[in-house]
Amino acid sequence: MEDELNDTWFKDGFETYKKPAKEKYEVAQQDGQVQTLEGPVNYTVGHKIITGPKGERYPVSPIKFEAYYDDNGDGTATPKKIFKIAKLADHDGVVRASWGNLEYTRGNDYIVRHGPGDYGVVKKDIFAQTYHIPKGKEK
Repeated sequence: MEDELNDTWFKDGFETYKKPAKEKYEVAQQDGQVQTLEGPVNYTVGHKIITGPKGERYPVSPIKFEAYYDDNGDGTATPKKIFKIAKLADHDGVVRASWGNLEYTRGNDYIVRHGPGDYGVVKKDIFAQTYHIPKGKEK
């Protein structure tokens, strides 16, 4: 049912941002693939491979890394306070990205809208640890 996921789907989502916690990263020295919690994701040389709070790993392109993170110069980065829209998945599906497919399931994953047509998938428990959830939006 991934065809149900589009910018309009977020109309009853909520505004959020990543909490300013330090996240470890390494720079990819060669092209490769990392197994994320939502499925395999490809990356190329120069991508930052970020390690999340539960040891999960995911790649971020150099352009997005600079836009979304402040590099602390010590192998860690802090997310910038950038407001996004999020919503708990109300159906199962797949976010199709140029670097791989991210599977999500109803009630278990948040879909984050970074911008028009640009979505990410975050497991519910990790979302609670890493994103600000406004009062009344906890599920």
